[in-house]
Amino acid sequence: MPKDPDRPRRRYVSPVREAALVATHGRIVDSAAELFASEGYRATTLAAIAARAGVSVPRVNLSGSKPALLVEAYQRRAGGSSLDRPVSDQPELQAMMALPPDEALAAYVAWLSSVHAQSVGLWFALREAAATDPEAATAFEAVERSNDDACTAAVAWAEAQGLLTGDASAEERAQTWSHLASAEPYRHLVVERGWSAERYEQWVRRAIERLVLDLA
Repeated sequence: MPKDPDRPRRRYVSPVREAALVATHGRIVDSAAELFASEGYRATTLAAIAARAGVSVPRVNLSGSKPALLVEAYQRRAGGSSLDRPVSDQPELQAMMALPPDEALAAYVAWLSSVHAQSVGLWFALREAAATDPEAATAFEAVERSNDDACTAAVAWAEAQGLLTGDASAEERAQTWSHLASAEPYRHLVVERGWSAERYEQWVRRAIERLVLDLA
């Protein structure tokens, strides 16, 4: 049968080649994450990322722009969640809120410590990049909104569990929780002061109990 010249050609996809491309992209993002976290945004170049990943600069460019690589690196290290996903769709937090209060708080602070351990350097790199790059600024704003939404949901959960005392507003409680859970205290206490993860988790839990749940 003669070939139809107007019929679109079917693109052949090699599973081996696709797997290799995915692996290379992952190596590039991991290399970018390590450099952004240790060197900061401005000091990290595409050439440095390429050298660490063992690829060419044009190959790095195929994986994304510098801010795009930073955003993807942060998403991977901060639990792999989309920056636009609402709290109601985040299974990790929803699973915690389904636990009894004591277990929920213990699970939460352990999760928080783990996320910061993986992503604290990238969070500061993203904040640095947001000052000059619109793409990074959009992503950073999304991170801040997501964190604020998570703390608002946490306060609502605490109220439903009958854990709140005092007359502070829900907004004040959520803002306090957001500060305690942010990257700044983690970097100051763990990275700069050398606190252990266990000590940091105990501090976060006590601070939430005293400053958020009971403000009387």
